[in-house]
Amino acid sequence: MALSYEIGIAAGILFVIGYALLNFGVLSSTSPLYQTLNLLGALGFTYTAIAPFNPGLFVTEAVWAVVAAYGLWKIWAGPRHDAPETAPGVAPA
Repeated sequence: MALSYEIGIAAGILFVIGYALLNFGVLSSTSPLYQTLNLLGALGFTYTAIAPFNPGLFVTEAVWAVVAAYGLWKIWAGPRHDAPETAPGVAPA
């Protein structure tokens, strides 16, 4: 497949950058950038698993991409809170 090696290298770089930034405390798991790095890395590795077909890598990275996409959806579709959260039925102090 065209550019398979380059896409695989780029995908690996995206994964490592995201993981490093998470572990160094620069990003959190709820960061859209972190989830985007994971999504793009997973899509890149999924592409490289197509030809020659590597079922283990393909399934792993396809699931990884779905999980990352779900993480992004949760971040963007989740409730926005301007005030601190309180327990139901408890008035803020």
